[in-house]
Amino acid sequence: MTPALPPLPPAVVDLLDALDAPPRLRAHLALVHEVAATIADHCAATGLDLDREALLYGAATHDIGKTVHPEELSGPGSAHEPAGHALLRERGVPERLARFARSHASWGEPGATVEELLVSLADKA
Repeated sequence: MTPALPPLPPAVVDLLDALDAPPRLRAHLALVHEVAATIADHCAATGLDLDREALLYGAATHDIGKTVHPEELSGPGSAHEPAGHALLRERGVPERLARFARSHASWGEPGATVEELLVSLADKA
């Protein structure tokens, strides 16, 4: 029996449904979201102040651009990053939440926030 995937936020599930996101992408986003929640819990327990809502939304949607570039689900590429950001912004997602789709692979960029770095870490875990 395959274990159930951790739940994604309902708004993200609705968005993935509207985009007809493939099961592989949904599974990846659910797992990264779960890792990010664990990291956020640890950060809170140690007193690190962060935007938990943004961190978890970013983890749940960071690869959403792969609905536009499905070839990047099984191969290399970064076209999904700006595409995902644009997709989220076009659907009214605020920049503070949409930015993770563009920034999740930008470990070394100046000005990266703690939340952006933690989404990147959760994605690599």
